[in-house]
Amino acid sequence: MLAKKCIVCSKSNLTRVIELGFHPLADTFLKKEQLLTPLSTYPLNCLLCKNCGHLQNEYFTSREERYIESNYSYTSFNSETAIKHWIEFFNNVSKYTNLSTSDHVIEFGSNDGHLLSHFKKKGVKVTGIDPSPIMTSQARKIGVDSIAGFVGKDTISTAIKIKGKAKIIMGNNVLNHIENLKSAMDGVVQGLKKDGYFVFEVPSLKDTLEKYLFDMIFHEHVSTFSVRSADTMLKRYGLYITHVEYINYHGGSLRFISSLNSSDYNFSLVSKFIEAEEKAKIFKPETYTKFMAKIAKDRNDVLAKIYSLKKQGKKIAAVGAGARSNTLLNFYRLDKYSVEFVTDASMHKIGKYTPGSFLLIKDDTSLKKENIDVVLITAWNIGKYLTQKIKNINDKLEVIVPGEKELL
Repeated sequence: MLAKKCIVCSKSNLTRVIELGFHPLADTFLKKEQLLTPLSTYPLNCLLCKNCGHLQNEYFTSREERYIESNYSYTSFNSETAIKHWIEFFNNVSKYTNLSTSDHVIEFGSNDGHLLSHFKKKGVKVTGIDPSPIMTSQARKIGVDSIAGFVGKDTISTAIKIKGKAKIIMGNNVLNHIENLKSAMDGVVQGLKKDGYFVFEVPSLKDTLEKYLFDMIFHEHVSTFSVRSADTMLKRYGLYITHVEYINYHGGSLRFISSLNSSDYNFSLVSKFIEAEEKAKIFKPETYTKFMAKIAKDRNDVLAKIYSLKKQGKKIAAVGAGARSNTLLNFYRLDKYSVEFVTDASMHKIGKYTPGSFLLIKDDTSLKKENIDVVLITAWNIGKYLTQKIKNINDKLEVIVPGEKELL
C-alpha cells in the first residue's frame, strides 16, 4: 500500500528522499524448500514529512505478512550487548517510575518475553502483547503471560481485564514498526493508570542520517522518529514527554518516558533535542541527497574490495544475519558468487537462507572449518563483540567494515 499521508501528523505534504530499490521482507529467513517459490519484493523508498519532520516508508507491506505469515526470527536477547541493554533499561525505568510489586507492566512487541522476565522476577504483574505466535509461545515457556495479537484497544483491554490498568506500558523498537499509530496509541492511553508512564525506544533519525545507517531502513521498520516527530505524535494522544535521552543502542536510539499529565511536560529538555535536530538539518531534503551519495560510494568501494579479493582467490563470508544485514546485502547486490555464506548465533536462523541474496546461514565455527580468509561485518552495531568472537575462532581473518563505520 502506498502512503498518501504522514502516519504521525496525517498531513499529505510528503517528499521522497531515499531510494534503496526493491527489497523482500528483511526479517524473514527462508527454509530450503522456500527457495523454489518466487520471493515477493517491494519498493524500499522513504518519504519526509515537511510538516512534522517524520521519515516513513513510501510503501507499507501487510503487517500480517511481516509478523504472522512469515518465519519471524528476531529475538530480543540475541547478543551480550542486548542482554546488558535490557538490564540497564529495567533498572533505570523501574527507578524513574517508582515501580512497586502491586503494579502492572504491559509490553507490546514483547517478543520472547526477555525484558518482561526482569520485571516478573521483581514480583511485578506483567503482560506481553506480540503479533508473532512463535514469539508469544517462547515467552509463555519462561512464564511470561503473553497475548498473541497487535497492540490496540482489544488486546490492551484483555491485558487490563484481570490485572488492572498499567503503571508502565512500554514498546521498544516497536512504534517504528507500526503504520497505524492511532490504533496503537489509543490502546496505550486506554491502558494507562492516571499516574502511569508510556516508555518506548526508537532508532534515532539524527543518528541514521549522520552515521549513514541506511541498513536501519527495511520494510518492517515502517518509519524513523526524531524527537520532533515523537513529540508531535504523543501530544496528539494527550501524552507529554517527561524525559528523553540518547542511548547507544541499534547504532543510536532515543528513549522516551511520557505521562498523561501535561504539567509533567519537560519543555526545556524537548526543545534542546529539537534544536540539535534542526542544527543537524535532518529535516532538509539536501541532507538526504548527501546521504544517498555517501551510501552509493560506500557500496562501490566495498564491491571493488570484494571483487579484488575474489580475483586473488580469497574466500569471503559475512558475519551477522539480521534484518539490517539483509538491507545491506540486497542494496550491495551481494550473493553466493561474491560471499560464501553468512554466520549467526541464532538457532532460529542457522540452516535457513537470507532473503534476496539467498545465502546459507551457518554457525560462526564454519569460518574456520571452511577456510574463510575475509569476513564482511554486516551487523556492525555489535561489531566489536563479533570481531573479538571471530578472532577467537581464527585470528588470521581479514575484516571488512562497510562504510568504515565505527564498530559498537
